[in-house]
Amino acid sequence: MLQAFAAQPLDPATDFADADKRRIRMITGKGTMIYWRGCNVSVIEKDDEGKEHTTPLYSWPNGQGVAAAGTKLYIVNGEVKED
Repeated sequence: MLQAFAAQPLDPATDFADADKRRIRMITGKGTMIYWRGCNVSVIEKDDEGKEHTTPLYSWPNGQGVAAAGTKLYIVNGEVKED
């Protein structure tokens, strides 16, 4: 069973002054909150058999969510902040 990553609307008060602005990033989840703005995000999660499943977040160019251990976020463009 997949631990579904739950994207949430971006908190408008999020400060991106010190955000990561690299074009391509891979974030490995460790229970921290990830914030993104102007990005293409794909969530990579493993099922009970260890097979990876990728879910593009087409409707979430701006958002936030907690990346649990075992979850990866592949992020292209925009700005990213991790707390």
